[in-house]
Amino acid sequence: MRHKLTVLLVDGILLFLFELTSRREGNRELSRPALWKALRAVFPELEAAEVPHMDTVERLLERIPAESLEEVLLEEVRWLLRHRKLQAFMVRNSYVFALDGTHQLARDFPWTPEALRWRNSGEAGMHSTVYVLTATLVTPQGMTLPIAAEFCANEPVVGERAEEAEARKQDCERKAFQRLAKRLKENFPRLPILVVADSLYANGPVVELCRRYHWDFMMGLRAGSLPTVWAEAEALHRLAPEQTLSWQWGDRQQTFWWVNGIEYEYGPGMGQRAILHVVVCEEHWKQRDQQGNEREQHARFAWLSGRPLTARNVPDRCNRAARHRWDIEEHFRITKWEGYQMTHAFSWNGSAMRCWHYLMLLACLLNTLACYSTALWESVRKRGLRGTILFLRETYLGPWLNPERLRALRSQPAQLRLVL
Repeated sequence: MRHKLTVLLVDGILLFLFELTSRREGNRELSRPALWKALRAVFPELEAAEVPHMDTVERLLERIPAESLEEVLLEEVRWLLRHRKLQAFMVRNSYVFALDGTHQLARDFPWTPEALRWRNSGEAGMHSTVYVLTATLVTPQGMTLPIAAEFCANEPVVGERAEEAEARKQDCERKAFQRLAKRLKENFPRLPILVVADSLYANGPVVELCRRYHWDFMMGLRAGSLPTVWAEAEALHRLAPEQTLSWQWGDRQQTFWWVNGIEYEYGPGMGQRAILHVVVCEEHWKQRDQQGNEREQHARFAWLSGRPLTARNVPDRCNRAARHRWDIEEHFRITKWEGYQMTHAFSWNGSAMRCWHYLMLLACLLNTLACYSTALWESVRKRGLRGTILFLRETYLGPWLNPERLRALRSQPAQLRLVL
């Protein structure tokens, strides 16, 4: 049987859109007549289409370049930006992009030479893992939209022995960041971007790249990392104690102090220089323990800033931008453990594995936009995000939708109104 390309890709997206756990479950659930009756009523392209098997989708994904699916994801984000759907989420006239990497899946056997290798301390065996760097658009309101992804992959060498491959230097998250940042700049050449990332990115080459691309940034700064920057920041803070601000953020009392214009030397022979700005936030709040006793809590955060800090911009840059770097960790938790099955091996083919991942990101983007739309927000308030998705899945798979009404809606212009 021959299928259209659109039909196969839509079937792959539906697998993640409905949060199904495997290709086998997709074959069972997505072949229901009611679903395709509703789809044919909405999409004329599917009127003569037959339901494909997930193995057919897999064979297609083994043959097409994964970059073409990422381009679809990027085009969706460009459409949202072009139609100003995300303008309300800007912080200080910039869109906040969070970047971080995570393990997609790990196995005890090397299924492909491109997989990264790692060994737990005290273990003799070697593990193989897929590691992916993801860029997401995070908002002060808590919504997270996936934008692009870059896989860490070793270059296979013909005839290389196992011990030689183990000794060779592997690909890493910082190298993947260089590749992903280049694609983001090519796709959003004039977009005002504020990059938020953890302390792994607080180094000279990353700062230099952000400055070259005209990107702002707020990067985590751990105690002990960049010791010369820390030493100068603490010394200059003692000389300028007026650069301090007290701020009430929810139930937390915050105290900010900052230092601008720190010269950081890096590179071979310390021959390269970058001007950095440092801000530290001390937080205090009260919290009740399990016995009902109220206890004083304390936390301390520090960031490298790409722009000079003042009493007017410090709360926004820290609370509405830098702190939302943790939203990408929430995105990883949801895609791994709450329905999208990111850690499941939908394929053992390297190219197809990347394609399945991009289909998952597309479905995640569509579900997020749908749940935060005005049409579904009341359902989300009552059922929650995942409860709404499960409710929609049962609605689509059951005989509850009127095809004639769907055909009438097809002729009307579509609108996307977000509640945030």
